[in-house]
Amino acid sequence: MFPLNNPFLQRSKFVLVVVASVVMVVGLVGIALLGLRLENRSLGTLLFAVSALLIVLTILINHLMFSQLFKPIQVLIRETEETLKGMRKGGISLVRDDEIGRLANNFNQIVLDAQMKRIELETSNRELASHAEIIEKTYRELDKKVYDLFTLFNIGKELNSTLSVDSIMKISCFTFMGQLGITTMTICFLEGADNEQHMKAVYLKGLRKDPQRPPTVNTSETFLNYLRQKEQAVVVAELEGKAEFKNELDFFVAYKADLIVPLMAKDQIIGVMLMGKKLSGDKFMQGEKDFVNTLASLSALALRNARHYEQAITDAMTKLFLKRYFQIRLDDEIKRADRYHNRVTLLMSDIDHFKNVNDTYGHTKGDEVLIAVANAIKENFRDVDVSARYGGEEFSVIMPEVTKEDAMIPAERLRKAVESIPFVLNGEKVKVTLSIGLAEYDTDAKTSLQLVEAADAALYRSKENGRNQTSLA
Repeated sequence: MFPLNNPFLQRSKFVLVVVASVVMVVGLVGIALLGLRLENRSLGTLLFAVSALLIVLTILINHLMFSQLFKPIQVLIRETEETLKGMRKGGISLVRDDEIGRLANNFNQIVLDAQMKRIELETSNRELASHAEIIEKTYRELDKKVYDLFTLFNIGKELNSTLSVDSIMKISCFTFMGQLGITTMTICFLEGADNEQHMKAVYLKGLRKDPQRPPTVNTSETFLNYLRQKEQAVVVAELEGKAEFKNELDFFVAYKADLIVPLMAKDQIIGVMLMGKKLSGDKFMQGEKDFVNTLASLSALALRNARHYEQAITDAMTKLFLKRYFQIRLDDEIKRADRYHNRVTLLMSDIDHFKNVNDTYGHTKGDEVLIAVANAIKENFRDVDVSARYGGEEFSVIMPEVTKEDAMIPAERLRKAVESIPFVLNGEKVKVTLSIGLAEYDTDAKTSLQLVEAADAALYRSKENGRNQTSLA
């Protein structure tokens, strides 16, 4: 016996029906032939007629089953499989009013619903992906803002930890250049009275000194008002075509500026920062401008406070430190020398026959001499050395970690530099010389007062020995 759960039977149940029908037809044909052979003609004819009718009905039923059931089911199965495999679009093509038609319609509806669900799912996935990108972008922006705030916090601490204008400018400059990736930077201070203001370039980074580059530019109140109204960094290109800003534009172009950042301290412009182009060549984004504005505000406040402090401890004419600040620094350097077992050398100098200069050429010309000597001192000593106008025509320099023998080198360099300055006072060539004295802590003195006295004594020995010379204590 063939098992009923045979796969072949499961896949081809209609074949069993066909086989059974054929067997039935064959049987009926046999019965019909048998009826023709019966002696009883009436019974034989009846049996033949019934058999023939059953054969016709069987053939008709099989034909109807094949055309109306088996063939549509085969089409339904084939198109269903093709649809499920994605080989067919549009669903089942059968259009019927019977159960198979309803089955095909139901399947088409299921496919349509599935397609709609898939479209909705794909749309949702795209929306989720879009939201994910927005979230990722927002996260990056927040991360950047946190980093910028952390940077600003640290820079704010650094800026407030010093009252040195030079240090503040260096901190600001390196921070801007590092954060923005710019090629050059210039810091300009606003100087002069309200009716004659000008911007002076005081700090350059990434630019070579160029004698053709103007050191200052006259600045109109119109331009300053323009910066105040903007309340943020201004791209240099925005000034092009504005005739009223031609002088400022030429100045900014000379310093290779691409972005102008006003230094605002309590609604007062004290200067500007000129940013060069970015190394990448990209334009400045709004977020970068916001960062620049905030950092510039911190720098402006620190610079204003430092400049006020420097004005309080600096001689207005020579720009050297005042005597009071000099005494504070000398005490600090001696304490540091004691702590680290170092030496400190003090230089005291005096302009020879300076009273004659004032009496002969006037105090204005005497001031020119004082300024020139002060500039010579700045040029011939280290940044760590402390130079001061001790009083009148007397100058002093504190040299940490230097013996008096080693200090002879910069002292003599200064003396020769002053001697070689070609002074022309009231049309007359005048030679100016210095007498210098050097004393060392703690070889020549044990206190700051004793050190000043020892250096002073060496200075007067230079004067007694003919002036224009350097003497050691």
